[in-house]
Amino acid sequence: MNCNRCHHTDEAHIENKDSDSLIKAGKCQIPSCTCQQYLDPIQKIDEDLL
Repeated sequence: MNCNRCHHTDEAHIENKDSDSLIKAGKCQIPSCTCQQYLDPIQKIDEDLL
């Protein structure tokens, strides 16, 4: 899945046990990216299902 904030894959984000994300991903590791927290696109998926 891609981050809803920076659109990089969840594999590009470091693991963060304290994250609110379902997959426990944190800051993006891409050098030019300023994303500090992975944002799950789950809310958008849930809205589409309704």
